[in-house]
Amino acid sequence: MDTQTIRSQQSTGFRRLRFGPDLEPRYRRLRAAAVRERARLVSAAGLLIFGGFVLLDLAMLPPDLARITAAIRLWVTCPVIVLVWWFSYCRWPGDLGFERLYTLAYLVGGLSVVAIIAAARLRDFPLPYEGMLLMLMFGYFAMGLPFFSASLASAIIILGYLVAELSIGLMPGAIMVNLFFVLTANTIGMVGAWLSEYRHRAHFLDQQLVSLLHQTAAEESERKSHLITVASHDLRQPLNIIGLTLDNLSTAPLPPEQQGLVRRLQGTVSHFQRLLGTVLDISRINEGMVQPQNEVVDLDTLLDQLVDLTVDHATLHNIQLYRASAGPDVQVVADPELLLRALQNLVFNAIDHSGGDEIRIATTYRDTAIRIGIGDNGNGLDEQLQDSVFQPFVRGGKGRDNSAGLGLGLAIVKELTGMIEGACGVTAEPGAGSTFWIDVRLAADAPPLAPCDPLTADAPVTASPPGVPD
Repeated sequence: MDTQTIRSQQSTGFRRLRFGPDLEPRYRRLRAAAVRERARLVSAAGLLIFGGFVLLDLAMLPPDLARITAAIRLWVTCPVIVLVWWFSYCRWPGDLGFERLYTLAYLVGGLSVVAIIAAARLRDFPLPYEGMLLMLMFGYFAMGLPFFSASLASAIIILGYLVAELSIGLMPGAIMVNLFFVLTANTIGMVGAWLSEYRHRAHFLDQQLVSLLHQTAAEESERKSHLITVASHDLRQPLNIIGLTLDNLSTAPLPPEQQGLVRRLQGTVSHFQRLLGTVLDISRINEGMVQPQNEVVDLDTLLDQLVDLTVDHATLHNIQLYRASAGPDVQVVADPELLLRALQNLVFNAIDHSGGDEIRIATTYRDTAIRIGIGDNGNGLDEQLQDSVFQPFVRGGKGRDNSAGLGLGLAIVKELTGMIEGACGVTAEPGAGSTFWIDVRLAADAPPLAPCDPLTADAPVTASPPGVPD
């Protein structure tokens, strides 16, 4: 079975309450299993109803008639109901066999009502035919029998009622009046049963289609996850080798023009590594491969890591990086890797696209949160762009190497910030620089912070000279 089969069946329709050969067996098995579960509650209700009728018979009917009607209910109808209830919990018969047994129980129950009406007629105590109407409605709606099974069993019950009335000798006029109301009730039940099964079949098709689409999506997601994993390893490895080679060349005694070429190649490789990392990051996020593990994080330690990861790239582009201390023992609640990745994206964004020569990292206390700001003295942002700059594929302008990037870096920042239950934003003016910020929840026992503007942060940071450890 596939989606094409289901969609074809939906377009063809099933007014005769029959699917094609690929779908009908599966539907019948599911329907029979549902009937089995439904029968447990229905059997309990039916046993209660017929037990109540036994008490009413003993209280309201003549004693000789009450003994007969009570015997029929207690020795025929109720045992059949108990049998159905018992088999609904047994492994045997199977679901399809149980469905037939369930229909047979309805037939026996209906014929027992016919027998009770006939016994009353023979003793000149005419019982109304409302018991027949109740039995028909119970079979069609409460028991939830399939349309054709319920219709066939009801037809046999009505035929038995007609034969009983004719055998007793009821006047033809009275028989026709009674039969009219019984057939009317049966018609209503048939229409209701048809509509119910039609809706149930339509729901079955929708459910099967959703299940197949979900399975297909899960398989596609698994393939994407495998592709992302392979790409992350197979593409990063040669880039890392190239980067290490260029790092070694940068320390070699090369002529100035060749040193310049090496620096340009380093910048290009670094840019490509970040583009690849951005694409892989957004893919992992979209596929649900990134799951936050929020914990208490020392903020100063994390900012030190941020500087270590970004200072070389800043120095390569002749940008001075400043960082203000967050203060002793300041702790926040976040996933350290995700927060570090988001801040790293903001710093690289400022280096590559701000157009300034200074970037300042600072923190500001904001009630129960701390704002980590990445400020620059570059070109700033238009007011309209500030509202959309965190959306995917929105690019603020070309970078230093005349490349505008993919427009995914800030979108990743927004996704990662949401995962750690934080917030992000930007304040900027055209020509006056920009400050991108992330708000992170402070740990419960974190000390208060002194306000600090990112553009006034001190402590300039420089890259380590070649060959000198950080």
